[in-house]
Amino acid sequence: MLNPESINISSIKLSIWGHPAVGKTTILRLLTKDSINKKYLPTQGMDVKVIKYKNLHLKIWDFGGQSAYLNNEYISNNLIGSDLILIVTDSTPRNVLKSRSLIDKANEIVEEDSKIIAIANKQDLQELDGRMTPDRVENVLQVKTYGLTAINPVERAKLIDILNQHLKNVLIRRRLKDLEL
Repeated sequence: MLNPESINISSIKLSIWGHPAVGKTTILRLLTKDSINKKYLPTQGMDVKVIKYKNLHLKIWDFGGQSAYLNNEYISNNLIGSDLILIVTDSTPRNVLKSRSLIDKANEIVEEDSKIIAIANKQDLQELDGRMTPDRVENVLQVKTYGLTAINPVERAKLIDILNQHLKNVLIRRRLKDLEL
């Protein structure tokens, strides 16, 4: 298995995309170890953070979820170059169905250049209001899906494990492209 520490690659672009209030910024804060604010403050445009992860610089792009940012050239121009795209849903049936269209749009923009996975966030509310399990979300979205409760700092290790799995695949894909050249 390829070890991320054995390859010198300067940066990986990770894009976080989803509809409003699904937990995109909370996931970013979980990754950067910033304090998690439970008050909803919509991201205007995008927020970009860089964190050091092993020998990589992870450039994390957190895109605002308002319709002005979902349906125009803004997202097309900024998703290009992503190595990994996280589609975040709040696990409600309505949001999961809407997130399917984001996956379709992302696939059109990046084609096969990026891996797309989903985060079925807010799993702590599943029993309270009928949110879908990660397996059910995955069946609808048709991409690998992971359940998460991003407001819980303990979930950071789980999120790191998910990313580690997929970052290894990004490195392998890059290595194969380099060999083709």
